[in-house]
Amino acid sequence: MRMSKVEALEDEFVVRSNFDFREYLNSSFGIYKGYDIREVRLRFTPERALWAKGRVWHPSQQETELPDGSLEISFPVADFSEIKMEILKHGAGVEVIEPKALREMVLEEARNLCRIYGG
Repeated sequence: MRMSKVEALEDEFVVRSNFDFREYLNSSFGIYKGYDIREVRLRFTPERALWAKGRVWHPSQQETELPDGSLEISFPVADFSEIKMEILKHGAGVEVIEPKALREMVLEEARNLCRIYGG
């Protein structure tokens, strides 16, 4: 749901003195945040690797170039919602290596697409 009515209030937001925004953001990907952090590992085809190489998905990501020119990127994610959309944007140019739960979510979306397009 998007905002439809904005109203300025007299109340003031005060950040807790012990709040560490870096720690808070380390468990996020895009706008999604959570505490059940899992490592995601993606493998980009050699063609798509040219686009993905050097792109910052997360500050702690790791990149591994493979002998065939493909690229693996791994980073922590707390919520699969936004990363799933990012993966689907690349179609067959990227494969979810792990975790299994994310791989299955992408597979289910691919099946849904096949139903729509008659595959």
